[in-house]
Amino acid sequence: MTVLLGWEAAEHGGGDDAALRLAVRLARAEQSSVVVTTVVPPDPATPVASRLDREYLQWRAALTATRQAEALTALRAAGVDDVRTAVVPASSVPAGLVEAASTYRARLLVLGAAAEAPAGRFAAGSVAERLLHSSPVPLALAPRAWSADAAPARLTCAWAGTARSAEALAATLGFADRWRVPVRLVTFVPERAALLPSGGGDRLEHVVSEEWAGQVQGALDEVVADWPGPGPAPRTLLARGAGWAGAVAEVPWAPGDVLVVGSSRLGPPGRVFVGSTATKVLRAATVPLLVVPRGTPTTP
Repeated sequence: MTVLLGWEAAEHGGGDDAALRLAVRLARAEQSSVVVTTVVPPDPATPVASRLDREYLQWRAALTATRQAEALTALRAAGVDDVRTAVVPASSVPAGLVEAASTYRARLLVLGAAAEAPAGRFAAGSVAERLLHSSPVPLALAPRAWSADAAPARLTCAWAGTARSAEALAATLGFADRWRVPVRLVTFVPERAALLPSGGGDRLEHVVSEEWAGQVQGALDEVVADWPGPGPAPRTLLARGAGWAGAVAEVPWAPGDVLVVGSSRLGPPGRVFVGSTATKVLRAATVPLLVVPRGTPTTP
């Protein structure tokens, strides 16, 4: 099993090495190798006649080699000795990364945030957006400019009392067992601003929120009562705040925290598929994220 790092073949790589730093922490936790993977367009089927085309291919190959050498040097300097590079020709970057994940038996696929993401937050670029709706392996997502010098120390599982939550918890337990870290269960309760100065509409929304929160708390209590391990039963938390960003911000986050999010029931089994709610959580989080496929607990 390996940690697969999706590494862009672009000048300066967007200026953010957060994904590389996250790959280092995860490789140590997994005690596995890292494969730095760059996807490039396939070579032309016929010989290249144009001088400009030949020069472009040479430039692309040189840039890819330089970028991969930079990653290789940084990973080894950070203490990851077992690291390889791979150049995968494919019609698209997501397709190439999925192919590499199968070839190298990746347990995790690590991706960085889009260049326009706010510092400390994750936003999906075109590659991550596709993989958030198709990846066959868990995605580890690094917030832009993330630089916490901490190994994974706790897994926080986003819990909503649904089948997706149970699958996310199963995957969380697999990682927690291997990484030897505790688990925390968190339910995010976004509270909307009042739509009216007063009146029944606001009260109805508040009552519905309270009723749902009570049901989820009951489900959390049942999980704790029947906790299968590893380790002691987890701490649970209902995180209330203004909107999804406010609810996520209400969670006490610490260096070494990783947030685990499950996939939507609307997606195909064995694939990552995030819906609108999960997308809001991903954008609001300030810690690395682990998005697990639907219906496929992590194998030991």
